Amino acid sequence: MKISETMKFRCLIIVLLCSFLAKAQDNFTYITDRKFYGPEDLIGYDFRPAFIQYQDEEEKKLSPGSYSFGISRNNLYVDGEGIKGVYSVNNINPTEYGYKLLLMNARDPTLQGHLKVVLTKYAQVEALVFKRSNKEKEIVFFQAQMPDKLWENEKAFFTYKYDFKVTNPDSLWGEKFYPFLRIHQDQRGIQERLQMGDSTSIEFVEKITVIEKKKKKKDRKNKKGEVEETVLENVEGIAIEADPGAIPPIEVVENDTLPIEEQLETVKVKIVKEYFVKVRSLLAYDDGTTEDKTWEIPVKKKFTEYQRRTTEPNLEPFEFVLAGVKKGEDISIFLTKKRTISSINIGGKKYLMRGH
Repeated sequence: MKISETMKFRCLIIVLLCSFLAKAQDNFTYITDRKFYGPEDLIGYDFRPAFIQYQDEEEKKLSPGSYSFGISRNNLYVDGEGIKGVYSVNNINPTEYGYKLLLMNARDPTLQGHLKVVLTKYAQVEALVFKRSNKEKEIVFFQAQMPDKLWENEKAFFTYKYDFKVTNPDSLWGEKFYPFLRIHQDQRGIQERLQMGDSTSIEFVEKITVIEKKKKKKDRKNKKGEVEETVLENVEGIAIEADPGAIPPIEVVENDTLPIEEQLETVKVKIVKEYFVKVRSLLAYDDGTTEDKTWEIPVKKKFTEYQRRTTEPNLEPFEFVLAGVKKGEDISIFLTKKRTISSINIGGKKYLMRGH
């Protein structure tokens, strides 16, 4: 029996959602986590509300991850007692309160309902209103407010999108950034809310190696063993990795004006500069294991700047493209209209600074 492409796609989404969100299932999603300026910002996001309220009843506190709503381009994945299922998303309509997803149960087409996404004046989601079918009542789910202590801790840890102004591209070298969200563009746009414990960082590294090439005095003898002349002979270079900020200007001096016998040693210095973008993150796997992994992407010291005219609040007007040493490994750095770092694209992942 052949498996349809649609079924394969659904299975892939479920596996990816489980994989990327397994480590976050013990956390709520908070109102301030994300702004949703358009329906496309909902794609790949997984909401884990903190309160539930049935019609004519008081709201009740939920345990983290007991209910969740994961939105893909074609489906809504709902987990939770009594409403678990995969619902086809017919369309997402902007409304006066936010957005409305028109739904149909993938297994039972007679179950047609909706999910209302209710926004604050800051475009943040404060509530979800779910209705499984036309015959059932709406259920309201409320997002959690972030605790003050967590807010202060995360404020000190994550990089805010207005923190670092790029006066010129060279100012990036030696800087490290701590993104808040990671969008897996290479895997159906799944949005992953990063935690402080993930230790995810992006660092722009300039590696400088100082190579010393020495010439030493050596007597050249004839066949009779007599000293015929004294010459300078190259000695193998010594490579020393140096701190870019600690290297003083180096002037190479040749002692050509001195008699050969006085040239005890001549030192030539060669400086080699290499550039990398280093990405570090603590990865969590389905089997419960974790791995502290670091990637180094070699790049050229070559920036290309692009500018686009836009009035959309979620689109960055400036982009720097940093050329990769290998084909297909270019890195894009997106800037706000104030020329501060908003997000960074690396290897199919988009890393967003806090404030999106």
